[in-house]
Amino acid sequence: MYMTIFFSTLVVAAIALPAPQTEPSPDSQGWKPAPNSVVTCDTTSDKIVSFYVGPQQEQVLGDACGEMMPPCASGNGDACPAVMDWELEGPATSTQSANVESAENGNKMSGWAVQFNVTPPPKIASTPVMWQYEECKGYFRRIVEKQLPEGCHNSMGSGIGSIKVGGDGSLKDAVFEIKIVKK
Repeated sequence: MYMTIFFSTLVVAAIALPAPQTEPSPDSQGWKPAPNSVVTCDTTSDKIVSFYVGPQQEQVLGDACGEMMPPCASGNGDACPAVMDWELEGPATSTQSANVESAENGNKMSGWAVQFNVTPPPKIASTPVMWQYEECKGYFRRIVEKQLPEGCHNSMGSGIGSIKVGGDGSLKDAVFEIKIVKK
């Protein structure tokens, strides 16, 4: 009887312990998201994004972030200040041409584009929400490149979904989302 109570106590104690937090793995460019960032994939979509043929991943992500940020953010401007952090003043959106395919059979689907959205966290008083070009690309890259639970890539291609930023920086609770929209 005492053994049963002892083992029951051990089981209850083991269940009550929090799961260890794992360090996010780096993406193909070596970038890591803030700790405790959470990915949500749209597993009901019948479409995926493909970067195997046509516009390539880094070009599409760079163009999307370049549209949503000041011209100097990507570092490609001629007379740009050496600034890394830029204010995210409100929601940002960019729609890019990329290959959209059927999630079922991989056939190319015309008439579709990929929309990139960034929703800033609720603003706290006068504290600005700051972000960097590499963060923009990194969070979107995470969605299209990593498999669950770190991203939405699957055996057919890049799924769609969102990532809610964790950590304790000013981007905490911002949402980076990728979806497929009609052209």
